[in-house]
Amino acid sequence: MRTTRSLVIEVDTDEVLLGEPVTVRVRDRLQNPVEGVTVSSRHKAVRTDETGRCQLTFHAPGLWSLTVTKPSEGELTYRPTTTLIRAVTKPAMAQRVRRIAACSE
Repeated sequence: MRTTRSLVIEVDTDEVLLGEPVTVRVRDRLQNPVEGVTVSSRHKAVRTDETGRCQLTFHAPGLWSLTVTKPSEGELTYRPTTTLIRAVTKPAMAQRVRRIAACSE
């Protein structure tokens, strides 16, 4: 009997500074970390460690799609999932912080 589990992506933040690493955690719906998951964006791919974590660094601004996939293991298959991360420059991040501060006054 084949069992299918959904993968869940947790990211430190949905907006990351260019050149700064972002930590990605992948788990299943039962909150268990999943090792050996491929986390990929347009031009790079990394695998999660035994804690279900990995890091990615973006060097170009824009909206990046992260997809997580894992090959089947015997009777166990994993359903891939996707999330979005925005990579921004320092000036863009500073401008956003100023807008937030102005709105909260």
